[in-house]
Amino acid sequence: MIFLKINIYNLIMKLITCKNNTLIRIFNEDFSSLSLIPKVERLINKQDPTLEDVLGLCSHNESLLEKLTRRGGVSCKEDEFAKEILFKKGLSFLKSLAIRTMNQEIFKLPLNLHGVSESILKRRSILLARFIKHYHDLLELSPDNAYLCGLLFNFNHICYEQLVNNKILEVEDYDNIKAECAHWTAQALLEIGFDQTITTFVEDSYKDLYSTSFPFAQALARIGNQLLIDTEQSLSSSIGRSSVISRDLLDATGLSSRAIVNVLKDLTRNYKGGVSSL
Repeated sequence: MIFLKINIYNLIMKLITCKNNTLIRIFNEDFSSLSLIPKVERLINKQDPTLEDVLGLCSHNESLLEKLTRRGGVSCKEDEFAKEILFKKGLSFLKSLAIRTMNQEIFKLPLNLHGVSESILKRRSILLARFIKHYHDLLELSPDNAYLCGLLFNFNHICYEQLVNNKILEVEDYDNIKAECAHWTAQALLEIGFDQTITTFVEDSYKDLYSTSFPFAQALARIGNQLLIDTEQSLSSSIGRSSVISRDLLDATGLSSRAIVNVLKDLTRNYKGGVSSL
């Protein structure tokens, strides 16, 4: 009996490792700007980064370098680009470029399962990112971390489709494995170097609110996310018109429903596809 339990445990661990390794490969190969962000963050935190450090970030990925230089309006020659970043614009500018590039890169749904299109999921995620960033002071998060918490809140849906497309998962009711997908996604993001604040936020997205690490932020994200989903489903042009905000979530934020809805309305009016601003 003990031997059987050990074998089952080993099998489960192999399956989890397979999912994580597949996601990490996808992040590195297909979502290269996603993988770049934690590398830039480490370099920002390094004392006296060198030109070689900056060159090493994307010198082996011409496609990524082209995307970054085009979006940043700087030379596509890697040495000139590195000098521009290190000596003029700064590493924070490079991180901003990486995030804006990622907004155009990661929302890939190869199978279009469960009635969510790439454009809808991208719009929802970027608006939610800006919504959480709006409250970064209250949440005591950096603006970038708050933005990424919101942006990646629905990222497990993308990872689910990618795992199905890579034949690691069977097509099944996504609602039944949302929590597992959030866990696999968070672990893979942690493996490539994302801040634990962000990965924990992703993993907690389907937990009971008061068993999460950050109930206030989770409540805000869940309210904002549901308001956006309700608007999508009702085809309404007005945030909040077809929604009833959970009293429990609202109480956890200490904010009024009107204040939350008004912030999201303003962000929705100013949405331009996620290209020009964060």
